[in-house]
Amino acid sequence: MKNLKLITSMILLAVFTQIQAQGEPAGTLSTTTTSTFNYMKDGAKMPYTVKVQESRAYSAKFDAEDIGKTDQDRVSSPAKVAKLITITSLVNPSENTQISLKYDKQVTDTFELVATDRGFAVKVDDKSMEYIMGKGVYFAKTADKDFFIVDEFDMVK
Repeated sequence: MKNLKLITSMILLAVFTQIQAQGEPAGTLSTTTTSTFNYMKDGAKMPYTVKVQESRAYSAKFDAEDIGKTDQDRVSSPAKVAKLITITSLVNPSENTQISLKYDKQVTDTFELVATDRGFAVKVDDKSMEYIMGKGVYFAKTADKDFFIVDEFDMVK
């Protein structure tokens, strides 16, 4: 009887381990970055703070011919990136806003916030989006508009 319980529990352990191993692996990353910039309004420098909260979801994909094999080759797939950009102005609270920015991140992409005279620009490799303080989001090239998914909304006071 003792051996039967031991064998049964080992079989169940092996089955649960196999089921868990067959799930599609995924990873996540969450970071927060805060920057302070100035823009020019009527000849005066107006300070504002930009807080970027980033969340990435990585999914693992495998070659179709490797299904069922023990040693599988992983296929490179883009990560889904979501950024919540919060703009806070202590001088002019009516300019407080949030931007939800989504795009597919490739392995070599670089994300950068760059200060401009009118606000700031978000650059991901050769694609860019500019935020003009008091006006909103502006795209220099139409192709960049297709790369980013942008939702802009005012903060509730």
